[in-house]
Amino acid sequence: MPALRRFHTQAEFEASTFGKTMLKQNTIMKTIKTYTKLFTGLAVVATALGFSSCKKNTIDPSGQFNIKVVNAASTSGAQSFSLAGSVLVNGGLNFSDASDYINAPSGKNMVMEFKDAGTNSIWATGSLYTTNGVSFTVYLAGKGSSARVKAYEDDLAAPNNGKVKIKFIHLSDGAPSVIKIKNSAGDDLVTTLSRDISSGYKYVDPGTLSLQFSGTASRNTIGNFEITNLQVGKIYTLYFTDSASGSLLLNKVLHN
Repeated sequence: MPALRRFHTQAEFEASTFGKTMLKQNTIMKTIKTYTKLFTGLAVVATALGFSSCKKNTIDPSGQFNIKVVNAASTSGAQSFSLAGSVLVNGGLNFSDASDYINAPSGKNMVMEFKDAGTNSIWATGSLYTTNGVSFTVYLAGKGSSARVKAYEDDLAAPNNGKVKIKFIHLSDGAPSVIKIKNSAGDDLVTTLSRDISSGYKYVDPGTLSLQFSGTASRNTIGNFEITNLQVGKIYTLYFTDSASGSLLLNKVLHN
């Protein structure tokens, strides 16, 4: 076994091969400790930000927006609606009913709840993020495990040139998940409208609008509908839903 070498000075130790190896390992260990502290700090910050972003009902005390509430769930009873713990519709919202626009505080991750009127039985919940000055319409749709609350921002700029402004929303659980909509002339108004999604706005003539709905994949007709009394300069949403018996319905909501 070779004799251990003795180093008489620090300089001799650092200049030796053994010394260089030990110093390199010491430097590596210090670097690892530094990065460990850094990553630990970042993880704490990320966790804090995560908890912050998940916080419910973050209200902007100086912000306001407008919200309209629609009951599109045919099997529900009369409903109440609350946003961020504040009751905005206190019962009486039956199937196909729509409230007026209600001014409410804007905010982030605000909890929306539809409840059976007069009870604490929740039909469905959702979450809403808004900015100041916008307008939203929220819909109660579905039943049982499919019950849901969906919110869509509205563009309230009135149409001109004697037209009517409309958009479509697919809220039916009985229809195909993706549908196509044609007018009476056979022209495509919407080629792919997925469930729970809103179309863009379309401009049509006032009066009666005849529509044919079909499955985008199957191309089979699933319903023919007529929407009457569309008025010049008005804005409507036409939402596709299910009746209590399972047939398909097309209802309209007036926005101005």
